[in-house]
Amino acid sequence: MAKSFNENNLNERKEFFISTIAKFCDKCGNPYSRDDLEIIQDTNLSTIIHFSCSNCKSNNIATYIKPMGISNRMPINTDLEVEEISKFALMKKTSPEEILDIYLYLKEKDKVTV
Repeated sequence: MAKSFNENNLNERKEFFISTIAKFCDKCGNPYSRDDLEIIQDTNLSTIIHFSCSNCKSNNIATYIKPMGISNRMPINTDLEVEEISKFALMKKTSPEEILDIYLYLKEKDKVTV
């Protein structure tokens, strides 16, 4: 279940994640600010945070596991916006049957236009 935050609480949480997970960009060393963070998902067990460097534009996603107080951060190369990441994070996983259906559908096409 996702939680909503008031502005003050949100800023405090962002400061906590900066001091706990990443104070500086791994790529260029620029210090992170609250504006560089977006909380993508927050549950009773974990929080998923998106870090975006305002200097070099590199992106990282971090997962903070609350009961253990540990985090894992990884760089991502994506053209997805934070809102899109949030949207897809809440979706159920794609089944192998759905993937096969799409594969068979596309296999019959000469051309695919988006």
